[in-house]
Amino acid sequence: MEKILIFGDSNIKKEMALKQLYEKELNIVKISPNSQNPINEIKNNMQSNSLFGDKKILIIKDFDKFNKKEQNEISKIIKEFYSDSIEKLIILSNTKVKSDFNKQIECNLPKPWEEKKWKDYVKEIASFFNSEIQDDAIQYILEMYGNNDNYLFEEIRKMSIYSNGFIKKEDVKEIGFSYVNIDFEKFSYLLSSKRKEEVLEVAKNLLSSQDFNIIFLLGYLFKYFFDLYRVIISVEQKKKFSWPEVQKISQVTNVSKMRVKKFLGVKFKNEKDFYANHTLFYSKKDIMNIIIKLEEYDKMAKSGEKTDLILMNLIQNICR
Repeated sequence: MEKILIFGDSNIKKEMALKQLYEKELNIVKISPNSQNPINEIKNNMQSNSLFGDKKILIIKDFDKFNKKEQNEISKIIKEFYSDSIEKLIILSNTKVKSDFNKQIECNLPKPWEEKKWKDYVKEIASFFNSEIQDDAIQYILEMYGNNDNYLFEEIRKMSIYSNGFIKKEDVKEIGFSYVNIDFEKFSYLLSSKRKEEVLEVAKNLLSSQDFNIIFLLGYLFKYFFDLYRVIISVEQKKKFSWPEVQKISQVTNVSKMRVKKFLGVKFKNEKDFYANHTLFYSKKDIMNIIIKLEEYDKMAKSGEKTDLILMNLIQNICR
C-alpha cells in the first residue's frame, strides 16, 4: 500500500496530479468531510478485503477541512494501518500533513511575480490535455485571464479540443471566453488614474454585461497593479519621462512598453488622449496596499459576495 500526500493551494494542480495516479483497472473510493461517517468509512475500507483480490485506490479529500479530532484519527490510521486491498492511499490537503508518506506532491501556485513559472504552468495544463501551446499564445492567455488557474484550465481544455493539439494565439482569440472582449485595460487605466466618474460609467457597463465575471476582472487588476508596482520601484518620482526612458524601464521590468508609457504619462505628439504620470500620486506602499486589498476582494468574490458591492467598494477604495 503506497501512501501519497498531494498538498497545496491549487485545486487544479491537485486534480491533475491525482489523475496521473489513477489506474484504470482499480476501483476508486473517495471520502471527504461531507461523508456521513468518514472515519468509519476509512476504517472499513482499510479493513475489508475483496473475495476476488481486487484492489482499490482510497482517496481522502480536503484533509484540512476535517475537525481536529478527525485529523488526528486519520493521521493515526495512516501511520498504523496497512491494507492488502488498497493499492494507493491518497490524501488531498491545502496544507502539508505530518505523517508517514511514501511520496509527497506539492501543488502550490506560482507567486504572482514568478512569470516564468506561470508560463511553465500554462504549458503543464496544455500537456495535461495532450497539447502544446505557442509562447505568444501563453503570453496572451496570461494577459487576458490573469493568474486564475481555474479559468486557465477550462479555457485551455476548450482550446486543446479546438486546436487539435497545438494551441496558437489565434485560437485563444477566436475561442477564448467572450469576457476578453470587455475592455479591462481601459477600466484598469481609468481606475489607476483615479478618474472616478469615468470609472463608474464603465463599471455600469460591466455590471450590465452577461459575460462579466468579477473574478476575471480582479485577476486582471492584480496583474495590472503588480506591473505598476514593478515600474514604480524602478524609477524616481519626477514630472516628466521620455520615450527612451519608457523603453529602458520596459526592458528592466518586463512590463509592456505601452503600459509603462501610460504609467509614466508619456504622450506622443499625434495622440489625443491624456495619460497621468502615476509616479506623482502613488508610493510603493500605496500600490502594495491596493494589491493586498485586491486579494481580499478576490476571496470575497469566491465566497459569494455580491459583485456590484465588491466593484463599488473597489472603486471607492482606489479613487478616494
